[in-house]
Amino acid sequence: IEELYAGYLQTTLRKGELIAEVSIPEQGDRGAAYLKCTMRSADDWPALGVAVVLDTDGQHVRDARIVIGAATDVPTRLAAAEAALSDKTVDDNLLREVGDAATSTVDLIGDEHGSAAYKRELIRVYVPRAVRAALSQKGSDDR
Repeated sequence: IEELYAGYLQTTLRKGELIAEVSIPEQGDRGAAYLKCTMRSADDWPALGVAVVLDTDGQHVRDARIVIGAATDVPTRLAAAEAALSDKTVDDNLLREVGDAATSTVDLIGDEHGSAAYKRELIRVYVPRAVRAALSQKGSDDR
């Protein structure tokens, strides 16, 4: 999917190309969460969207995938945050480190939903919240 987006509302598809099928593997026993922060109503375009998928053993994270959108031109994986979280046991200190790592390498855009600096702080707060939400979803039947 990272190769599909070229910029805001732009894809890498050429004229006449069409996506005919998308295959998404089953989640299995991984936990996942999506959180968004809007500035006005819940149906407003978000200032930030965060998606997290965790492969865990209790509070120990074996593998993590973290993606943000709306604060960037294209959906963006947060490799530094994933690395900070992977093969670790989650606690408050680790979540602070993950929040800091999430902001360390990402290029953010400012717009009518918030400045780049504001969105950086949203990321610092919302990535750890999404990790906690994904941990609480692990093994839940209502995913």
